[in-house]
Amino acid sequence: MGRVRRRKRNQNEEGRQHPRVSLNLPIEYYASNHTPHPGRICNLSPGGVMLNISERLGSGQQIKLAIFFCLGARIEAVKVNSQVVWVDGDHYNGGFRAGVKFIDLSPKDKNKLQKFFE
Repeated sequence: MGRVRRRKRNQNEEGRQHPRVSLNLPIEYYASNHTPHPGRICNLSPGGVMLNISERLGSGQQIKLAIFFCLGARIEAVKVNSQVVWVDGDHYNGGFRAGVKFIDLSPKDKNKLQKFFE
């Protein structure tokens, strides 16, 4: 008898806990040192991002992100500790793609993201 694959509670049809929004936003990330490195967001959700960055990061690596976006007439920054979940091994469009989940999002920054998604 075949196994039935069940979706985890609170996941959408893609098997994701949060819906993704395709974007092209600037970020800064801090990997092994305190020097900011520029990058771009390919998509964003309340729980994480897909990045396009110049450096290949390691799966499981912890990084700090600063995500920049407009809320009304102001430019906001969300700063969050994150963890790399997956890395695409191929150089893509001027950089490497990485899936990153948020692991330490302050209530203030979580509120900024919620307003952005509205």
